[in-house]
Amino acid sequence: MQTTDIENFLSQGLKLMGLSLDNQPEALSCLALYFHELNKWNRKINLVARTMDDLQILENHFLDSLTLLSLLDPEKQEQETVLDVGTGAGFPGLVLKIVCPLLPVVLIEPRKNRYYFLKHIVRMLDLRGVEVLNVRLDEIVEVKELSGRKFSFITSRAFTDINQFIRLTAPYLVQGGGIVCMKGPGAEKELADLVQQGLSEKFHVTETRKLTLPFSKAERMLVIIKRSDEDLQ
Repeated sequence: MQTTDIENFLSQGLKLMGLSLDNQPEALSCLALYFHELNKWNRKINLVARTMDDLQILENHFLDSLTLLSLLDPEKQEQETVLDVGTGAGFPGLVLKIVCPLLPVVLIEPRKNRYYFLKHIVRMLDLRGVEVLNVRLDEIVEVKELSGRKFSFITSRAFTDINQFIRLTAPYLVQGGGIVCMKGPGAEKELADLVQQGLSEKFHVTETRKLTLPFSKAERMLVIIKRSDEDLQ
């Protein structure tokens, strides 16, 4: 797929999603390079499903990552901090960093081959203000690389168990910050089951945003979770 075709597809997708980027030409150019490297590396290591064609990868991974832009205040990029847990090939955190260059982002990926890929992309695109950590979160022991650090947004596309994700990430959430779970089809049933079994102590769902991807119309949902005790302050 040619670079201009990639950029045009992403540009059209952004328009259909009602999004525009301050640095759109530069961002789309970087995303196209990222996509080319992803395809190249994916022939040797498993980064994304090889059954997907180019347009599916661009929509299901790149444009899907950009659904989080609706939660970020463009005027406060430098004040926000994002932690992406189990980022895999960089979704959504690395895509967000490319389109929001002032946004501090930390990517966590425990698998070595994907970690090396992420480091390669960060070097190739000369991205500043992004860290890639080859660690795994633990419910009992604090990760030393994150010791004392707090984040305003913690997100993941990798976790199916919302309560487990809260337990793993709660120590790293700043007061007033939000845990954002990115969900696909079936999210409503998962939330209904979650209400029945109860959410982790002191946390509750503050908002859900239903979305559809621009071309396939595939369903997506952003589930925003915050500490309950902060509502009382």
